[in-house]
Amino acid sequence: MKKIKSKNYKYNPNEWDDSKSEKVIPERRIISGVSTSIRLPKEMITKLKKVAKQKGDVGYQTLLKIWIAERLDQELRAKR
Repeated sequence: MKKIKSKNYKYNPNEWDDSKSEKVIPERRIISGVSTSIRLPKEMITKLKKVAKQKGDVGYQTLLKIWIAERLDQELRAKR
């Protein structure tokens, strides 16, 4: 393969070296969840984002999933 000497270099497919290529077999994608959607007020999303940011490196949707999981566990334990 030729070295790039110019910022104006354009890719030339004839420069591709097949001897350096490897065959990649993608793994099967396992979808373990079910997609769902709910409508929430904008103010609630704003608050969720603020709390998620305060908690660190977590997105608001992840925070929602954590809270739902915690509450489900709490409800199920209370019914025993």
